[in-house]
Amino acid sequence: MDLTSKVNRLLAEFAGRIGLPSLSLDEEGMASLLFDEQVGVTLLLLAERERLLLEADVAGIDVLGEGIFRQLASFNRHWHRFDLHFGFDELTGKVQLYAQILAAQLTLECFEATLANLLDHAEFWQRLLPCDGDREAVAAVGMRV
Repeated sequence: MDLTSKVNRLLAEFAGRIGLPSLSLDEEGMASLLFDEQVGVTLLLLAERERLLLEADVAGIDVLGEGIFRQLASFNRHWHRFDLHFGFDELTGKVQLYAQILAAQLTLECFEATLANLLDHAEFWQRLLPCDGDREAVAAVGMRV
């Protein structure tokens, strides 16, 4: 079974568990979810690197002060503790928190644990960082959970 099929099967099983009618990757290998109207998560299959990337939108870059970047960099220095790291999406203007799952480790249990860890940390950082109030873009793209 190819990796796209494996991920789609896993996402369908996850959708059934949480009460969504369906969930699968689009033709570009992406899927989006919105949790509690607050945390937008994009799933991106990197088939050539044999991994699934999870990206959570945390805050707008333009609303952050200079001091917060030092805290984000400090968190990144210890990425191995949480298997997460911060990055910046210049196209959307968002600070994002990233997690990844290697194809060899991709099970429903691993996916759910990684997603829960990502959401816990994203929600924590959203409480600390200024809110930009721009959730419409994520809400329009994917499924609400």
